[in-house]
Amino acid sequence: STDGRFALVGSLNHGASLWRVTDYERLYDWNHQKDSPVELVSAAFSPDGTRAVTADPRTLVVWDVNTGQSLQFWGTPGKVLATAMLPNGTDVLLGLDDHSALLFDSSDGTHKHTLLHEGEVTTVAVSADGRVAATGSDDNRSILWSLESGEALQEIDHGNPVGKVALSGDGSWLFTAITNDRVALWDAASGKLRHVLHRKNPGVTAARFSPDGTRLLVGTVNRAVELWQVSSGKRLNRWKLKAENPWYPTGAAVLSLSFTDRVGQFRALSGDGRLAVLGS
Repeated sequence: STDGRFALVGSLNHGASLWRVTDYERLYDWNHQKDSPVELVSAAFSPDGTRAVTADPRTLVVWDVNTGQSLQFWGTPGKVLATAMLPNGTDVLLGLDDHSALLFDSSDGTHKHTLLHEGEVTTVAVSADGRVAATGSDDNRSILWSLESGEALQEIDHGNPVGKVALSGDGSWLFTAITNDRVALWDAASGKLRHVLHRKNPGVTAARFSPDGTRLLVGTVNRAVELWQVSSGKRLNRWKLKAENPWYPTGAAVLSLSFTDRVGQFRALSGDGRLAVLGS
């Protein structure tokens, strides 16, 4: 979750599980089908951490984090590749394989906006107020959208597929990680390049801005976590997560990152199911 209090983990063995990070307690097991775990492809929390959404390739479920109860269950018009949840806890932005991102009201099934690309939409992000979204696609473009009107506000052609996007809370900064190309920070409103963090993508798998938008956490496929200052594009710190299996030291990517309420402390969740506490 945004504040790092909860972690939502998908597993081939038991579907989804919700954990409270502060005391490492497993609170709920969540499945789309009773007694039949499904392959989850994406999950997201609402910004306030009270709702969560899980998606398998063709269905999504919205959950109440406090009670563990499922609230809505819907089929999707295409294969789900990415999800983001808006602040109201009902609207969900889906990245789909049918070359679109769909803004979907899970309370009644309404399709609010269809945001079109010319390739699979593999990554999505939403500002903290839910007014602006960013999408990235195999068509080499990242696009900034108004979620109020559904209109494209800014478009950047990167020349290679977009692997990851992230937005600062106020929607003013856009982060992009491009396949076999640069990792960068952009002025979202103007589309101007501000900082190149890496000239060659080191395999970015996760990115999160701090709540105040001044810092950025980036995780990679080889267990590295980096902390960046947004205004200057300067790297402030770098960590390497420990490998559980010494024979496969790079065998688990960083899948999720969070800032915490403790200054200088961060959390990173890796693909082998390990949660690392970084910093002080």
